[in-house]
Amino acid sequence: MNVVGYLLVLAVGGLFVGALARLLLPGRDPTSILETMLVGIAGSLIAGLMAYYAFDRRHSAGLLLSLICTIVLVYAVRKFRQRAGPSSTAPAFGGRNVHTEVHFLPGCLIYSIVASIVLTIVLNLLLRAF
Repeated sequence: MNVVGYLLVLAVGGLFVGALARLLLPGRDPTSILETMLVGIAGSLIAGLMAYYAFDRRHSAGLLLSLICTIVLVYAVRKFRQRAGPSSTAPAFGGRNVHTEVHFLPGCLIYSIVASIVLTIVLNLLLRAF
């Protein structure tokens, strides 16, 4: 398959998975078509890496794993936008008590997802080496 055809299939597949993830996750989502496509591609890429390294699959990750990863990314993007937007002035869990406030940190979520993928890859490579 040539490069243009591959990019076209990648874009359509990303749009399909991203749109399906947005539909399955309840709530308002003001993302554009391009953002939906990019989130779908990113979720499929993460699912492919997880399937390759964690489950030792040489083929695609499958629709279900791609959809789960994309739903997690859509949720993280929504929380990040809520936090950065004007609606972020709502009190956090614990009210206004400084010692019991719990804030959602999308950076921590994204960091933990990336760290778990990297650790999975490293552990799998170490197991294959021995």
